[in-house]
Amino acid sequence: MDKKKTFFEKPYDLKDVSILFGIIAIVLLMTALLGNNLFGIFQENINFGNI
Repeated sequence: MDKKKTFFEKPYDLKDVSILFGIIAIVLLMTALLGNNLFGIFQENINFGNI
C-alpha cells in the first residue's frame, strides 16, 4: 500500500517550504508595519528635547 506523506516530513517538499516561508514573511511584514506605526505614535506623544 502507498503510505501518504504527512505535512513537513523529511524529505521536505518545495511546496511545504515555500508555504512556511510565505507565512513567516507575512507575519514579519505585519509586525514591522505595526511596530513602525506604534513607534511613530510614541514619538509624537513624548517630546525628547525636554528630557
